[in-house]
Amino acid sequence: MKFGLFLLIFINSSASVFLVGCAEERTEYHYRSQAEADAIGRPVDETFVKADGTKVVYSSKRREKINVQGSNAGAGSTTTAVEMPPVDLREKKASGEVILRATFPEQVVDHLAECVRNEEYDLIWNQLMASDAKRELEGRGGMKYLTTFFTNNRKEVMATLNCMRINLKNGHVALRKKDETHLTAELDSTLRTSYRFTVIDFESTPTGMKLVGIR
Repeated sequence: MKFGLFLLIFINSSASVFLVGCAEERTEYHYRSQAEADAIGRPVDETFVKADGTKVVYSSKRREKINVQGSNAGAGSTTTAVEMPPVDLREKKASGEVILRATFPEQVVDHLAECVRNEEYDLIWNQLMASDAKRELEGRGGMKYLTTFFTNNRKEVMATLNCMRINLKNGHVALRKKDETHLTAELDSTLRTSYRFTVIDFESTPTGMKLVGIR
């Protein structure tokens, strides 16, 4: 029996405008995962300047924003978006321990693709799997079952992940909300027959986005 996973791609980009004297400098920030960088043959971290002078920065660290209320509360008060320091989605501590952070579905998928590529199945089990999915797999062998699944289906899983990453942008993947916390992504009929795995399930939890299974 195949177990499930959900893939969803959001393009995360933000633009900041800085005024220096009378000149305007525009900087665009874009998130780029290791999996995406490998797919397009570009480095994860990259900076360049467009012909119009706009500075473009690609990074594996996502720049988050928060809303800050103006000093005058009540009527007439304003809310300003303040950019927070970049978030390291895959942090490697001095001890060698790797910490995976995921707030959005695309981050779970990027982590999963990198872990499968590197055969880091312990990270998938310990940090990416939803609790209910882990409990279900415990009856089939737990970590050993998961490792066997990804080892035996490594090529097919990667093919599905790459396909969904590309086709979520052009409408060839149907996204359905099953309940308040679960989502399902399914390849459409034009793609389905070419892949062994066509459905990926995903769960939003209090500790972030998690993998449920792939089928």
